[in-house]
Amino acid sequence: MSAETHKPTFSDWLVILIATPIIHLLGLTLRIQETGQSQWGPNARQSEAPVWALWHETILMSVWHHRDQDVHVMISASRDGELISRIAKFFGYTPVRGSSSRGGREALTELVNYLKDGKRCAITPDGPRGPRREMKIGVLSLSRLTGCPIVPFAFEAEHCWRLRSWDKFIIPKPFSRAVFVYGNPIKVPRHGGEEYLKQIQAELDRVTLEAENYFKQKAV
Repeated sequence: MSAETHKPTFSDWLVILIATPIIHLLGLTLRIQETGQSQWGPNARQSEAPVWALWHETILMSVWHHRDQDVHVMISASRDGELISRIAKFFGYTPVRGSSSRGGREALTELVNYLKDGKRCAITPDGPRGPRREMKIGVLSLSRLTGCPIVPFAFEAEHCWRLRSWDKFIIPKPFSRAVFVYGNPIKVPRHGGEEYLKQIQAELDRVTLEAENYFKQKAV
């Protein structure tokens, strides 16, 4: 069972009902490309369910781009997590509530069960409070317990705003070019240890750097 969550207030519902169409309209204006191991992207068929791993700062357009794919995603049980969870539902996600600080074990168990049923899952391994771009062990457990591959991916927009939040949250500017870079899948054996966590971290760091340099290279 997921962690107990906050009930949205009237002001929360206003934020949800305003933000959701804005996110959708923003996504429609972007010129999105996929690169890297794009056979692990949302519109490709995979022979096994992936665990998509993404940094917390890239949630906004990742939710939009991977919408309506029956993805099960771990979201914290906090008030902010409640807002994200409600918005995610509008885009066809099944939120699983929990984090490293609250309800994490129960949420991981739910995700394991979904993966065993062939459902795609997603996790932000540095969320919900950071440190930024620092991998937590939960993502390792998902692959170790199911045999499903971890597929790191990154997002970048040619023109964007960065919030002054702990994760430097990305908001792409309308009509920008944008890219999703999919990394190499990593399977963790049943008794795989910290060396695999470092491998996943390194691959997510690699695709993040590739995404950040993507439009700089195109301009040369």
